[in-house]
Amino acid sequence: MSEGPFLRFLEKKSGLVGFVAADGNVHIINQAGRGNRALTDDAGARAGTRVSYSALTWSPDGTHVAFTRSEVASGNLTDASLYAARARGSGSVLLFASARAQPFYLYWSPDSRRISVLSQLTGVADLELGVCSSGAQQQYTAVDRGAPYYWDWLPDSSALVAHVRGGAPGERLSLITLDPALRKTDVPVQPGLFQAPDVTPDGKSIIYVTRDEGGFTLRLRALDGSGERTLATGAGVPYFSLSRDGKRLAYLDALSVQPVPQGVLSIVSVDGSSPAVRLTDAPVLAFFWAPDGRKLAFVMPDISGTPDPMFQNSGDNLNVKLVGCDTVTGKTWFISRFPSTTGLLSILPFFDQYLRSSTIWAPDGRYIVFSAFSRTGEPAVYVVRSDGRLRPRFLAYGDSAFWSWK
Repeated sequence: MSEGPFLRFLEKKSGLVGFVAADGNVHIINQAGRGNRALTDDAGARAGTRVSYSALTWSPDGTHVAFTRSEVASGNLTDASLYAARARGSGSVLLFASARAQPFYLYWSPDSRRISVLSQLTGVADLELGVCSSGAQQQYTAVDRGAPYYWDWLPDSSALVAHVRGGAPGERLSLITLDPALRKTDVPVQPGLFQAPDVTPDGKSIIYVTRDEGGFTLRLRALDGSGERTLATGAGVPYFSLSRDGKRLAYLDALSVQPVPQGVLSIVSVDGSSPAVRLTDAPVLAFFWAPDGRKLAFVMPDISGTPDPMFQNSGDNLNVKLVGCDTVTGKTWFISRFPSTTGLLSILPFFDQYLRSSTIWAPDGRYIVFSAFSRTGEPAVYVVRSDGRLRPRFLAYGDSAFWSWK
């Protein structure tokens, strides 16, 4: 069903959408497509130099947007830096710049005072995890190295829990304390094959994975080591995330991970008070929790070959289907189908880490933002009702869109 001509102007607005516009600059806009404002203005090529922006990430309090800037001249990287800009103000602050490290993924601390930064080091196989202040220039501290590297913040922003896979000494799960001083302590467990760990909302426990010949086990363990119990088991590679209220855990049991994960989605209650829900819709490529912790949206390949006529129908794109789910009853419903853009394809292999730092849901849970190829073949940003009752709404041309947390 198409929306009425005045709905977008009359409905209550919830947060803001940040995206990389068609000109390559970072923009913000509201869900009605109004107030489109550029936070940067120098993207593109000129005089032999190309400037590009990426890794757009909202602060948890919704007041700032962080992003990376890279500048290439004559095929050489001449600038790799990190900026933060006010969502409802003007100007941006240079937080970090380095000749030896190129930042590519950002994750704000829960109190919005710090940004954790993952960077590729020049001439080194390891990635570097660093932390910088969100309000001051060049207050950056390198805290750890490894590759691959995944992590979650403790709710009080005092520490990180990191899972590092590969290299010496191999798999490790580490608690990295930032306050009052930097200290790394390895958790005395042998983690299995997985990506991002999860910390419960009370900050007292972590969720991680162990593995044996029969598959994997998702475990809940107290940070102080006082107890551990099993939440779920599976046969493939697990991608998992807690709901924001910490009551439910969704996990994708992926039997194939290349080029993107594909598997079966299940939801379990953390306290064991309700039966597990295992969806029959498959394969699932990624899922995204709603703010209320009761619903989520997930992405599947669309084999129908018939995206909505408002999008481009081309065999060159991966057509996907966005589906909603009630995580208590297991009921699912269709939301939209569309041809995926580079923005979505780039996060699918790491969607569980992105679940910690970014959201596609509006703060009130009524809308979801996504990017798709428009009818003219250009990447564009759309919002759609999370209940699937209306067709998507075009906002602007661009890609890599995320909603603010507030």
